[in-house]
Amino acid sequence: MYDISSLRKSIASLEVQRKKIIDYLLNAHDMVDGSIYTVYKKCGNKNCRCAKGQLHGPFKYLSKKAGGVTKTVFVRRADEINIDVMATNYRKYINHMARLGKIDKKIYEMVTMIKKIKTSSYEPAKK
Repeated sequence: MYDISSLRKSIASLEVQRKKIIDYLLNAHDMVDGSIYTVYKKCGNKNCRCAKGQLHGPFKYLSKKAGGVTKTVFVRRADEINIDVMATNYRKYINHMARLGKIDKKIYEMVTMIKKIKTSSYEPAKK
């Protein structure tokens, strides 16, 4: 069983973490929805080097879910670095949001424990 003092300390510690996460989320860098992945391809020409196993590439694509369907978009070489950074920023943002949700849930559970500890039932004295 927890005591109120340890619950308060835990909540205070979680609040410090929560504030850092909120600061990150409110000051996020530019993002792009999706993940970058690399593809090597065959061109279809029977006399090409790719027919012997030396595939063309690497080519970068941005993959994202839209309406339950995965969509892929070719990323131009000139945009690769910028899009890669923005996709990484997006993943970090999503991870911070998940951490925020977990912290909020823990705080809620601890506050509920405090309520349980502090709450008593009232029964009037019988005469």
